[in-house]
Parts: sequence; C-alpha cells; structure tokens
Amino acid sequence: KAFSEALESNSSLTSVDLRSNGIGDEGMKAFSEALNSNSSLTSVNLFRNRIGDKGMKAFSEALKSNSSLTSVNLFRNRIGDKGMKAFSE
Repeated sequence: KAFSEALESNSSLTSVDLRSNGIGDEGMKAFSEALNSNSSLTSVNLFRNRIGDKGMKAFSEALKSNSSLTSVNLFRNRIGDKGMKAFSE
C-alpha cells in the first residue's frame, strides 16, 4: 500500500518490477488505484504475485483511464476466466 501511495504522485518512474511479492488481490487493488493518477509508468512486472480475479478486475478498470502503461507481465498468477474476461473488455 505504501508503494502504491508513492506511485500516485511519482512522475518519473517508468518501469517497476514487483515480481514474487505476493501482493494478492488487495495489493493489486491498491496498485490499480495508483495507476488512475500515474501517467509515467510504461512497464510493470507482476510475475507470481497471487493475483486473482478480483485483483485483475480492479487492474482492468484502472487500465481504462491509464494510457501510458504498455507492457505488463502477469505470468504465474491466479487469474481465472472472470479475471481474463474483465481484462479483455
């Protein structure tokens, strides 16, 4: 959560590697909220973070208002059909 709060006001960070941090759905929701006000981040690695459908839904909503993020690694998470459906919409 502290990282997400810092990300909200950061305007120089372009890439972040959060692999294997176990952020889960709650952490992903906080990260997604930060993306709503961050326009500098272009790449994020979320490999193996226990992100499930709820976290993916929050992330998908954030992407609707964030046009700077162009590269995302979501490999080895717990995203099911509902999460992928939200991501594809």
